[in-house]
Amino acid sequence: MRGVKKCCLSCKFFRLVDAESGLCRVEKVAGADYPAKQTDDSCAKWRDSGQQYFIRVGWIKAQKADAAK
Repeated sequence: MRGVKKCCLSCKFFRLVDAESGLCRVEKVAGADYPAKQTDDSCAKWRDSGQQYFIRVGWIKAQKADAAK
């Protein structure tokens, strides 16, 4: 796809925890939870999340606006 940045924030396997990090839900670490990732990280298992990217960006902006108040 043209114009799509291949980062965790735009991956369908990524789940946000806070404004800077989240969990990669591709595979669990043995005996532990999903691995933590930063929003700008990337890996070989990246898949485009489509509209979900824009929803995540909006959520992050809202969290930062609340923190600024």
